[in-house]
Amino acid sequence: MDRIFIEQAKNIRREYIKNVREVAKCESEVEKYRTKLLAINEELHDIDEDTAKLKLVEIEINMKKIESIITPYTSKLTKLEEDADKLFENIKQRHPELSMEQIQNELIPYLTEINY
Repeated sequence: MDRIFIEQAKNIRREYIKNVREVAKCESEVEKYRTKLLAINEELHDIDEDTAKLKLVEIEINMKKIESIITPYTSKLTKLEEDADKLFENIKQRHPELSMEQIQNELIPYLTEINY
């Protein structure tokens, strides 16, 4: 396996792990907004229409807050997935004799040595 492909795979893996860790750090913040949403949902059963409209606005605000927390990470993970696909395509072009499984088996030992 060419060294450049191994290094690209390692970089993708490092970035992936970094993003997953960042998502985990945000989990409590997302949970806070989710709890608010559940509380609002419970209140919707016993309120008048005007209050319900206000609660719906509150729901939308909390949903946008959750989205703003998660979206940057999902975007990064999508980009990393695209980068990994391109890497596999490049390896396949350079080494057409290798199957996807063989490519993965060649890379995995290098990826497991990354210190998380």
